[in-house]
Amino acid sequence: MTGKEGGYMAATIHRLRSKADRLKKEQAERLTQYLLQFPELESVPERAFGRVLAALDQVTVSEEGWSFVMLSPAQNAAVVEWIGTKSKRPIDASRLWAKCFTVLRSDTGEIMLTRLELAEALEINEDNVSRIMSELVKIGAIITKRERVSGMRGPGMVRYFMNPRVATHISTSAAREKAQAAAPALLALMEGGKS
Repeated sequence: MTGKEGGYMAATIHRLRSKADRLKKEQAERLTQYLLQFPELESVPERAFGRVLAALDQVTVSEEGWSFVMLSPAQNAAVVEWIGTKSKRPIDASRLWAKCFTVLRSDTGEIMLTRLELAEALEINEDNVSRIMSELVKIGAIITKRERVSGMRGPGMVRYFMNPRVATHISTSAAREKAQAAAPALLALMEGGKS
């Protein structure tokens, strides 16, 4: 396409979506908002509730074709450098680190797959997933929280969260700054990638 002066003009390509596709996306977004505001769901276990929200996120993502995560380039580079030079399993750790970004719950940063599910998705040993996640926790890239499970002895089930200083979906600056202030500093960055 050329303009008056014979130069080229940029064209914008728009993806055409059917009415059914647009409706599906709108319904997923409305259902997510409804669930987040529905007070009776407070009695539903957090993990189950999170999985429903993550599934709805995936409907929206599949429609858009993109999932956006705000990423600190310096923090991510420090983690990748640490993985490449210090991890005992650098290839599997790199793959696991990348996978974590694809399964983040958008409102909390929780990594919505369990150790077993991560192991199955990456076709690696579950014990190695545990070891790698422990490394990522040690350097502050991943944060863990324990969830008590009735009938289960011990400290409870581990839930993994992305450190919001590294990556987050939180778009509101005040909420993002609050989450980042509460998160641990990234050890790999403080050490300049050295251990």
